[in-house]
Amino acid sequence: MISSRLLKISAWTFLLFGLIQAIAILSRIDKSIPVAVGFVWIIISGSIFLLFNMVTLMADLLLEIWQFLKKERL
Repeated sequence: MISSRLLKISAWTFLLFGLIQAIAILSRIDKSIPVAVGFVWIIISGSIFLLFNMVTLMADLLLEIWQFLKKERL
């Protein structure tokens, strides 16, 4: 349960930093980086966020199933 919360925090942090980096690229703070790289940052950070989020949801579901089965056996 603690690892699930830690993974959720890391997923949201990764998404936040990815979006900040993408906004910095799209607002042309550094002129040498093309705008398309900003969209790539959004896609990559969003994908990793969704991956981490789905892993935590599956872990929570498996934990609930395990606790239900453990309760039913007694």
